[in-house]
Amino acid sequence: MKHKLDFLEYYTQKPGVKISLIVTLFSSIFLIIALLCKEHHVRNYESIDVLSLIFEFVYGVGVSFLILRKKETYIHLVPFLILNWFIGCFSLNTFIPVFQDLPVWVYLATLAFCLSNFFIYRNSDEKGNTSIAFFINGISFSIILYFALYLIPIMPFSFMGLIALGVGFYGLVPALVIIIHTVTIIRYLSNNKIYAVSFSGGFLVVLISMIVFTAGLNIESRKITQLNTINSFDQNNELPHYISISQNLKPNFFNEILLKKDIVYIPLHDIFSFNSFNSFGSKQFNERKIHNPFISIAYLFCQDLNLDYDDKINILKSNFDKRLETEEQLWSGDDLFTKSIKEDVKIYPETRLAYTEITMKIACEQESARNDKEAIYSFQLPEGAVATSLSLWVNGIERKGILTTKEKAKAAYKQIVGVEYRDPSLMQWKEGNKVVVRIFPINYKTPRTFKCGFTTPLKVEDNQMKYQSLSIKGPNISNAETISRIQTVGNTKIETSKNFERNKDHYINQSKGLDEWEAAMPLSKTLQSNSFVWKNKVYEVKEIQKTAIPFTPSEIILDLNSSWTTKQIESFVDLNKKNLFVIINGEKKAIDKDNFKAMELEFEDLHYSLLPLYKITPNSLIITKCGTFSANFEELEDSGYLKEIRTGTKERNLKVINISSDINPFWQTVKEQKYVDYFQTSLKNSLELINKNQFILFKTAANTVNIEPANIAIQEIPQTSATKSNGPNHIYRMYAFGKVLEEQVKIQNDSLVQNQYVDLAKDANILTPISSLIVLETDADYKNNGIEKNVDTLGNASINNDGAVPEPHEWALIILGSTILFFYYRKNKKQTI
Repeated sequence: MKHKLDFLEYYTQKPGVKISLIVTLFSSIFLIIALLCKEHHVRNYESIDVLSLIFEFVYGVGVSFLILRKKETYIHLVPFLILNWFIGCFSLNTFIPVFQDLPVWVYLATLAFCLSNFFIYRNSDEKGNTSIAFFINGISFSIILYFALYLIPIMPFSFMGLIALGVGFYGLVPALVIIIHTVTIIRYLSNNKIYAVSFSGGFLVVLISMIVFTAGLNIESRKITQLNTINSFDQNNELPHYISISQNLKPNFFNEILLKKDIVYIPLHDIFSFNSFNSFGSKQFNERKIHNPFISIAYLFCQDLNLDYDDKINILKSNFDKRLETEEQLWSGDDLFTKSIKEDVKIYPETRLAYTEITMKIACEQESARNDKEAIYSFQLPEGAVATSLSLWVNGIERKGILTTKEKAKAAYKQIVGVEYRDPSLMQWKEGNKVVVRIFPINYKTPRTFKCGFTTPLKVEDNQMKYQSLSIKGPNISNAETISRIQTVGNTKIETSKNFERNKDHYINQSKGLDEWEAAMPLSKTLQSNSFVWKNKVYEVKEIQKTAIPFTPSEIILDLNSSWTTKQIESFVDLNKKNLFVIINGEKKAIDKDNFKAMELEFEDLHYSLLPLYKITPNSLIITKCGTFSANFEELEDSGYLKEIRTGTKERNLKVINISSDINPFWQTVKEQKYVDYFQTSLKNSLELINKNQFILFKTAANTVNIEPANIAIQEIPQTSATKSNGPNHIYRMYAFGKVLEEQVKIQNDSLVQNQYVDLAKDANILTPISSLIVLETDADYKNNGIEKNVDTLGNASINNDGAVPEPHEWALIILGSTILFFYYRKNKKQTI
């Protein structure tokens, strides 16, 4: 250690070192400030760059002159000179974007190159060069070489800029450094084989990594191109062009990079066009655009996908779950992060329901001139779950959401955010039972807090009830301070996959970020009678009623995809049914013991299907095995396929058995909108049903809603004098949500029916495909946007207020009792005086 300190003291005594350290320190600080200003959209930061460039210019000219005059005396300043040249390059790039936006690793690699030079560029009589320094130099030399090759097209402009302003010199810096460094490094490598091996090894590590990465990317690009070529001969005009590619594309690291070309990653052929950030499609993609040298080089050796901008975004949405990134954003969400999360869960075992309240605090990392930001969060809800509350804190006061039609809520939000720049929050239902919440404005000085609540069914599985935490996406959730609490109504034993600690009557966990977890409880053999009374009606929870109906399918369709195993296919083939078929490219083909293995190969790359349900023979049985991703109805909205599904499917009386516990967005919507009779069960049970010529239906009635995940039904019956509420108001909310989902198709085609169900949604205060929750800053904002406050409704759900609401006669008794107590108190007070 002492030797190192002595050497450092000796080095700083050399001529020019101290002034070089000071200049490097200040210019580095200026560069970091400029980069942060650019990152956080601070205006007028160019003066910082100009100051840095003046420092660099004066220092560079002076040191270059000294080295040229007395090389032996000042050769040790060459590393400082190279370092400051690159600081100047990056400073210039902040307001003249020659390199565009670079990832952090590029700056670190350049810094590693410059620092390793300090160990290499020494006088020949000095010892102490290490093989590690040469190895690091070999690795980082590749980025300098990339810069030099990258800037060749603009070198003529750099020469003109050098003559006119001097700043053009920085376009020549990488090439100059390559020349200087090559001459120097050859001198060392020729004298020392260890240094040669170290430097070459470092360079080869990058080269081999580049080759492996490019080869992987190239293989995937060829697959996509081949799919695109095959698809060009397809005469099926009912589905969008990109669908067949999406169906056969396995989500992986390489495919995501290929699809993000021109959307996120800038290819080299677009670098100097200065229009590479423009969207050439109608869809928005909210992800920072960057110039990644590693990826840009690899693109040169990959085939062009021949997919347009919108098609690539649609595939990213369906295969990579990038739907949140494509949400329309009126203001930037850069620099936002989730500061804290409170996850409060209340479980009602006797009704097999739970209520989850999520409170989030959002903040902005840095202060900027354009400081108003818009945050967007998405909540993936379990099947059957519904959003039931929204609150936004305005000036320190909690303002609760008001439920209205989705059109009015969206128009009001756009008006307030896009024109008036004031405080709203909007909660919208999205297909696939996903909820999107928007909050505006957020800035450095004013973090925001919002709260939303969700009523979810407990999933009944293996004699247990399971609560599944919500899957949430939003601004930088991973580092949020999170506190989770579980409460239960009654004395039910709970086992959790997350480490909760018992604290009196609840369980507590503190952590970072938001992990997915579940809580399991024993399933009671008999469901206790629980009901909620509302407006002279009783909503009672009962066991769901299943019935096995006789059903001899005219055909059995195996909806094969890559998730099916050979044994699963064979088990159906072994039934020796003559009416067993698969559908390949829209055509029906028989499958049997002789050809099932060959048929399986046809589907080995198919990750989800979109069966032509409207062409399938009436009274057929479809056996499917769902994955987790697919295109959804929203993405198929303008296709002839979806029009045919809506008009030609229901009357066919199709039955569907899903042998997977998962359900993808397509089948979920088909199930919700009742286009088919759907049943999820095991492979063994499905084979038994086919052998017995049976199908399982859930009993339905006009006044009953089935909550299949929880194996319960909620029935509406008239209230009698003996009926009392002994369950939470979430019972009615779930009933209303089920009713809206049941009638989606009718609602879409009849405005009068839609108005009827909007009123139902308002009454239960639930988010649905036809209703949204919105919070506005003032009561006048609601009035100006034609949104009426909901009167005599359940209102927003609450973790602390879930019981029965008093009926009119109960209110009368409460008021009468309060009046008697008031006069009794007044009388006693007078007597005391």
